[in-house]
Amino acid sequence: MRTDQYEEAFQTGFGATRRFLISRGAQKEDAEEIAQAAWVRGWEYRDQLRAPELVGYWVNAIARNLFRARFRAHSEVWLGEHWDPSYSMSLDWIEVGRMLERCPGRDRELLEQILEGYSAEEIAKESGITSTGIRVRLLRARQALRRQCSG
Repeated sequence: MRTDQYEEAFQTGFGATRRFLISRGAQKEDAEEIAQAAWVRGWEYRDQLRAPELVGYWVNAIARNLFRARFRAHSEVWLGEHWDPSYSMSLDWIEVGRMLERCPGRDRELLEQILEGYSAEEIAKESGITSTGIRVRLLRARQALRRQCSG
């Protein structure tokens, strides 16, 4: 991919990458930082891109992976028992933590893995259950949570 092509893609695609990250739950400041890092990484590996017209999708995939890595690194602060007051935490995450406390251990563990960004396929490989089995367990865990919260 030529330098001018990448520059044009960056000009038109950076905002979309930032919005993509925000739609996935990133805070605005984090989304800005992760989007910048993703476009830099894309620049470093642009020679590997075989379809230049897909650069935006490619960089968004990089951004998603960077966001997941950051999310996983902070998950023990958000979902664990250790509170770090120096880390700014939204009220939504506090409520998520309260809801998870209501879940049986097996359901809580599964929901935490999903919140950390793991896919059903990744969890299935780790646990030795099919991805369909994981999705069924997730459905049941969510239904149980809804019943508890509404009742």
